[in-house]
Amino acid sequence: MRLTSCKPGGFVVQHMAAMADEERWRAHGRGHCDLPNPLVAGQQVVVRFAFDIGELEFGVGGGLAIAWRWPIDWADLQTDDATADGYLAATVPVGAAEIEVVYHRRGGFDPWHHHIELRVKEGCLRAGDRVEVVCGERGDAGWRAPTLVARDAGFLMLVRAGGDDDWIRLPDPPFFDINAGAAVRLVAIAPAEVVAGEMATVIVRGEDQWGNPARLAGEGPELCLAQDGDEQRIDAVEVLEYPAVYHFKVSIDRVGTCRCIARAGDLITESNPLRVLGEKPPRQLFWGDLHSGQTDTGCGAGKLEEHFDFARDAAGLQFASQQANDHYVTLEDWAYVRRVSHQYNEDGRFVSYLGCEWSPPTEDGGDRNIIYRGDEERLRRSGRFFTETEPDPEPDLPTAPELHAALRQEEVLLNLHVGGRPTNLTWHEPAIEPLAEIHSTHGTSEWFIEEALNRGYKVGITGGTDGVMTRPGACHPGWRLTRNVRSGLTGVYAEDLTRQGLWEAFKARRCYATSGARIRLWVEVSGYGMGEEGMVRGSPDISVQVEGTAALERVDLLRGTEVIHSWQIAVASAARLRVLWGGTEDKGTAHVQRVIWDGNLEVMDGKVQALEAIGLQSPCDVVEIDAAGRVVWQAATAGNDMGFSCQIVGEAQTQCVFSSGPSAFEFKLGAVVAAPLTVDAGGVGRRVSVGLAPREDGPQQAQLAFVDDEDIEGACAYWVRVVQVDQARAWSSPVYATRKKGE
Repeated sequence: MRLTSCKPGGFVVQHMAAMADEERWRAHGRGHCDLPNPLVAGQQVVVRFAFDIGELEFGVGGGLAIAWRWPIDWADLQTDDATADGYLAATVPVGAAEIEVVYHRRGGFDPWHHHIELRVKEGCLRAGDRVEVVCGERGDAGWRAPTLVARDAGFLMLVRAGGDDDWIRLPDPPFFDINAGAAVRLVAIAPAEVVAGEMATVIVRGEDQWGNPARLAGEGPELCLAQDGDEQRIDAVEVLEYPAVYHFKVSIDRVGTCRCIARAGDLITESNPLRVLGEKPPRQLFWGDLHSGQTDTGCGAGKLEEHFDFARDAAGLQFASQQANDHYVTLEDWAYVRRVSHQYNEDGRFVSYLGCEWSPPTEDGGDRNIIYRGDEERLRRSGRFFTETEPDPEPDLPTAPELHAALRQEEVLLNLHVGGRPTNLTWHEPAIEPLAEIHSTHGTSEWFIEEALNRGYKVGITGGTDGVMTRPGACHPGWRLTRNVRSGLTGVYAEDLTRQGLWEAFKARRCYATSGARIRLWVEVSGYGMGEEGMVRGSPDISVQVEGTAALERVDLLRGTEVIHSWQIAVASAARLRVLWGGTEDKGTAHVQRVIWDGNLEVMDGKVQALEAIGLQSPCDVVEIDAAGRVVWQAATAGNDMGFSCQIVGEAQTQCVFSSGPSAFEFKLGAVVAAPLTVDAGGVGRRVSVGLAPREDGPQQAQLAFVDDEDIEGACAYWVRVVQVDQARAWSSPVYATRKKGE
């Protein structure tokens, strides 16, 4: 049994689980919560709390608290403006006490990081007193609800008698549900490959503005299979209530590439390309996520069963691994994770790996995803943010050298990544650390891969979720309280969809990453494929095959960290201008990477029209034309690019002024039409680019070739970056070539 929760140096929460509720109410008091149930994601509501004081009195230094878990992203509260959103107020009985009300966006109740604290400054709260707290009542709109769909969300209500006492957890008030809003778009997901005549499942879901699966009106979506100009209608065979998704069974006899077109009312979408093969190839492309996030076994939301259900049934992943931060996981939790992870593993359909995230501070090694090939009774933790009645006797491993020493002979894979505590690349164990992550909901972290390559490490590149919302493979950043961008994906070429088949492929680094789009990609260097090592005499021949989900803008070929060639695929549109901003504030976790770009573009003696946003990640990102005719925006990036395209009516000398926090500059319309402009904005790869917009109806496929005839010898890591017109990206794992001069 878990007795306390406590991060070293933070608050200690006494759970009091051995006491009956009636005894806890009498001794410590009772908490109440009143709000609409269910909520709709992102809606504005009024939430009322009340504390009925029990026998425990609260004098100066004592206090009350209301806390909620890290992913439950209620919008920020404030106590300054009673007419504005999120106004927080509290009342106490007349003459009882004077209290101070403080909102903590990230407080000390780990993993209930967000909390309201009521501190007694004068007087005393005694038995029978009632303290009331209202969130959102006095504003015109209320308090913005969380943006994720959830079952059994709730609050912690806590008390402490003095400033140095542990916090006592009151019996929890009733839980509540959060439902999706109205569907605003469709998503269709097809497997990457299927053998002709075999049955495949195509998943269609509606999404609300936050990216939650949303119920569609009427009888649901229609699905048509489009191949070589022909269309075939397919009927749904399964409708899931939670999450709200539709499954279509498809069998295709004709070899080639096809796409699935889904329609529901005014909504329409096209799936990723589905390649139909004449026979089973030696290796097939599978999509999934080894870093698919964590649930309430950790600092996330939802149950582990919901996590795997969503991954398989809503996001169309073919493999996943839950990665709870190890310091939250008790031995009882670990037994549960083991059981559920093995329960969901099904050869040929869905591979679920047992896993956990080793999570010390960066200076001691930083977060590393541990994926187990089979079962493992022992949990090798970095530390423990809890106490329990019967502690797990397995010793902790608080530093990377200790972890490596314990695991180097084990059947494990470690994925290095930028998370809450970014991996410290000072330590690396090549035999068990073959993978490194370039993209997750924290951001796009190309700098992290560059650091690994600069150190001479040989890693395969992955993309993932690292989410906390029980939405692996389809996670969005919400209010940006905890995350920045949408989740990524990993594509892997494996002999079959089994734990063993994928394991061999990951050990061989035969994988690549995307920022979420299911872009097909394969790279070879003089016959060596992605992830392989080999000797190359003379000038290497590089070949790239790519098929996107939208028009391809360009493909960059890198040797180490240097771009040695770029293929410009998209043709510029003479009628439209494009403005993009992007990059990272600093190297680190989500809040460290985030760049706030709020600003405007003013056109002097000209007019902006036909505005279209590009690459937005959240409803918090807004691009529009204001009453003065300026383009105005609220936006944030974390390694990704976003912006807009538009038509500007003006002359070559028309002056344009770009203004935002990271960058401000002027340019003439004719100059950027003649040649694109890129302005360095500091930070880590921060920049603004202005030029003609690439056409959106360009090629989605390309077969490319290049000969690196530069006269060099030694180790070379060749990899590519694919950029689509919609700013989705893909990154191949490097081919590690050792170059020798030809004889």
